[in-house]
Parts: sequence; C-alpha cells; structure tokens
Amino acid sequence: MIFDLYSLAFFGIAFVGGLIAVPIGGSFLLIIPAFLLLGLNGLQVLLLSRIFAVAATGSGSAYFFANHREHFDWRVIFKFLSGNFIGYIFAAKIATSIDIETLTKIIPWILFIGAIILLRDWKIKKIHHQKFFAKLLPIFGFLLGFYAGLGGAPSALIIMLLTLALGWGMHRAIMNTRIIEFFGNGIAVAAYLYFGAKFTGFEFPVILGGLLGGLLGAKSTLKSKPVWLKKAFLVLVLISAVKITFF
Repeated sequence: MIFDLYSLAFFGIAFVGGLIAVPIGGSFLLIIPAFLLLGLNGLQVLLLSRIFAVAATGSGSAYFFANHREHFDWRVIFKFLSGNFIGYIFAAKIATSIDIETLTKIIPWILFIGAIILLRDWKIKKIHHQKFFAKLLPIFGFLLGFYAGLGGAPSALIIMLLTLALGWGMHRAIMNTRIIEFFGNGIAVAAYLYFGAKFTGFEFPVILGGLLGGLLGAKSTLKSKPVWLKKAFLVLVLISAVKITFF
C-alpha cells in the first residue's frame, strides 16, 4: 500500500531529509536512525538511504543546473567521481564484514575543526597548491566512497570542505557537492543491488519525499546568505559529532 500510515511515515522522513540534505547536508543523521526505528535492518537502511539521497540530490541538482549551470565545474566533479565510484563499489562488496565505528566517531570531530576554520573563509590560496590539491581528488573520492558505502557519516560534509578548499564560494561548493553526491549515491544503489540487497517496498514514498524536499531545499539554498549556510554547517557538524560519539 502506498498511502498507508507506514508509507506516509517514510515519505515524511524523506521530505524533511530532503529539506536538510540540499542546503547544508547531513540528512543521514535523521534518515538512518528513523529508518531503523521503522523496523528496517542494517542493509535495508543502507540501500534505502542511498535511494533517498539520489532523489533529494537529484532534484536539487536539477534545480541548480537549470538556474546556475555556470557554477558547475565538471572537471573537478569527474576527477572526484573517478575514485568515488570505485570506493562505493568496493565498500558495497564488503559492507557486512568491516567495523568502522571508531572511524565514524573520529570523522565528525575533524569536520567540526574544519567548520570553525570555514567561518574564517579558509581556502588554499596559492593557485599551484590548488592545482596539486585537485590532482588528489580521485584519491579523496575513493576513500570517501569506501567510507560512505559502509554507512559512514557524514561524508557529504567532507566533500563540502574539499570543494571549499579550492577557493569556491559557499553556493558553488554546495551545487558541486550535491551533484557529486547524486552520481555517487546512484552507483552505490546499483552496487548494493548487484551484490544482493533487496528492495524494501517503501522506495516510492521515499523517492517522492526526497524529490520534493530536495527541490524545496535547493530553492531555499539560493535564497540563503553564505554566512548563514556556514553557521548552519557548523551547527550540523557539532550535532553530528556529539550524536555519533555519545549516542
């Protein structure tokens, strides 16, 4: 049934998640615990959360592209994704055999430090350093794809910091991060299904909620001032660090 209360719960969670996912990221802090509370097992949660992410970042990216396609740097996007795809596939293959709990607890605190630096407009200033950093993007992409594919969070926030290091403004960094997430999560969904994960039956309400939430989230992003987005990013990272460490 599409319109029973259970499906409406999945729709509502995905809708709210989409509102969060596009402007500042970190929606998995809501999505993953909520899906677990609704009775899904770990592998189902990994698959359905990635399906949600494809929907939310897909609608958000489409809106960004329709209005500001000049902000997309496809060279950077493809460099990152060249490693990201491999990382996701590798992680999907061994998703049930590695414990990344310790790494998951460390990453948010590293991000918190990065978010504080971000408020001071941190970036790599010298052009030749930026070019060298860009050459490392496939490696960063692989590591993050592997980490995220095993359920690690919040990988999207790490991508955000990497793009900001290139000297981009906040809005441009968000746009490129979301389209990277879209393609990365798409390959993750395909990999999970290939290696034996099964659909839950709640994909439709999650996709619909993610699409609508992501679209509205994208609209709110372009109306928000970069300084407020940075502060929201900092708050989200702090919440992530506290939640993952202590709860």
